[in-house]
Amino acid sequence: MGAIINIAGYAFVNLDQLESWQERCKLFCQSQALKGTVVFSHEGVNIMLAGETAAIDAFTTWLRAFPEFSSIEFKYSESDFVPFKRMLVKIKQALVPGAVSPLQETAPNLSPQDLKRWYEEGKDFVIIDTRNDYELTMGKFENALDIHLNEFKSFEAALQNLSEDIKAKPAVFYCTGGIRCEKAAPLAKKAGFKEAYQLEGGILNYFKECRDAHYEGACYVFDERVALTPELRPI
Repeated sequence: MGAIINIAGYAFVNLDQLESWQERCKLFCQSQALKGTVVFSHEGVNIMLAGETAAIDAFTTWLRAFPEFSSIEFKYSESDFVPFKRMLVKIKQALVPGAVSPLQETAPNLSPQDLKRWYEEGKDFVIIDTRNDYELTMGKFENALDIHLNEFKSFEAALQNLSEDIKAKPAVFYCTGGIRCEKAAPLAKKAGFKEAYQLEGGILNYFKECRDAHYEGACYVFDERVALTPELRPI
């Protein structure tokens, strides 16, 4: 695999002076010839970037030097080419839609290893995909429940269509890298789920730790690679 490093990461943290963050980040990314998308909001940051190893290392060191982002974690993968056409640094009202704040309301993480163990032990649980329908066409977890989302904004309404039997079981919510489930699992608790967990780091972290165990297909990603295999390589 080639010399381009791709990173994805996010952090929910209270942020002010968004225009200042936007400008600082834009200038630094341009100085390193990075491409991708960074989104700032008052609830934190979401990052998808690609570039040469030294440039990515410089960015992660630069970002973690700020106390707000000192503990941010990234998912890494490699490619032969930069899968973004340009560098965008945006400001949005929210990182993810949903009337809940992960800074105040959270659900427990379930590690990839524990999810794998639940499958292997035959535990009675439900696993719910919070991604859009077109993402599921690339792949999903074994027996995952598709709640037919066109966009995440519809997630809360989709929960209302699920039976009380489903809500009574331990439920694991998952997405690509974990950010959507930071809101999905707390929203599920509000909707009456007895036990709601979010898969730690999403599919990408599961691939890193457990490869294709109990996962069928590839993982859709929002760049020109289209999807990644369980070996974290472009399809």
